[in-house]
Amino acid sequence: MNPVSSRLKAVAVTALFFALSAFCLLGVVWLGAMLPIPGQDALAGYRPHDTIALLSDLRLPVALTAAFLVAIAIVVLFSSAYLDRIIAIFADVLLMTMAALAGFVGGYWVLLRLAGYANFLDWTFARAAIIPPAIVFALSLVSPGWARASWWRRLLIIIAALAAAPAVLIVLP
Repeated sequence: MNPVSSRLKAVAVTALFFALSAFCLLGVVWLGAMLPIPGQDALAGYRPHDTIALLSDLRLPVALTAAFLVAIAIVVLFSSAYLDRIIAIFADVLLMTMAALAGFVGGYWVLLRLAGYANFLDWTFARAAIIPPAIVFALSLVSPGWARASWWRRLLIIIAALAAAPAVLIVLP
């Protein structure tokens, strides 16, 4: 199987799984708030927008993407099969984490919209939610061996990654 298509499939499945899970979770919370069960008062007082605020604060994925850019520069600087494998693992972990966050927020968003709540997602959120995984995904496709093929390429990639890292922190919320 093509590693690009398998990675995209894994990201999509993760996002959909967490969207469905979050959708069902919020439904279970609302159902529990209506039933005479222990903890009903706490469930009735649950504010889904607080959870959304926490998960849609994309400063963590943005910071991790910036750190990933620096990690790419370090991996390209040093020739190490171990570092090559580690950066690939880091990319997959970051992509799955970002997909889970986006899926969870999406699942809550769907149920809240169906329940008549106002739209709380805007272009700023979408931009910050799309750009970090796109950066990580694109860089994960670059072979460290290819990046190290010549000193000029190596130097250019290191400089670009180190310059892009703080730019990601500044440009994205």
